[in-house]
Amino acid sequence: MSEHTFESLRETAMAALMIKQEQLHRDYGLGDMARWWLDQETATVQFFDEGNRLAVEAQIINIGSFASRNSSWMWAWSNPTVPTALREKALPLKQLQTLPGAECFGAEEAIPLDDEAMAWELAAFAVHNLNALGCYRAPTPPDGPTIFLAITELKLISH
Repeated sequence: MSEHTFESLRETAMAALMIKQEQLHRDYGLGDMARWWLDQETATVQFFDEGNRLAVEAQIINIGSFASRNSSWMWAWSNPTVPTALREKALPLKQLQTLPGAECFGAEEAIPLDDEAMAWELAAFAVHNLNALGCYRAPTPPDGPTIFLAITELKLISH
């Protein structure tokens, strides 16, 4: 695969992710919820509305995290702070390292990224590869990393 082909794949993955994200927002209100909760043991994210009612529940695969304070990315499959079961679910992403120009998918240590836009590109590749419904960018405190979660299943609880 040439660098041109890889760039084409990146563009395709980003365009597909944008469409998926718009659909998640339209159909489930993701992006408008008042709060969220991640249960790492069950690989579930719950989204709560402004009345603190459970509105949507999603099954996820932890993709990785972006630390803005040092502009770096760490894959969930190699992150010791991610529970073992979640790391194993993310392991298929490591296989992307076999694509020419995609060696970063096999990095076991944090890798430098220019900005969060690049983290979204990695997430787009992951969502595409995992055949996921979209991605949730889990907000964290200012000093914490931003976690990217591939959404594999969704269930509307209340609307």
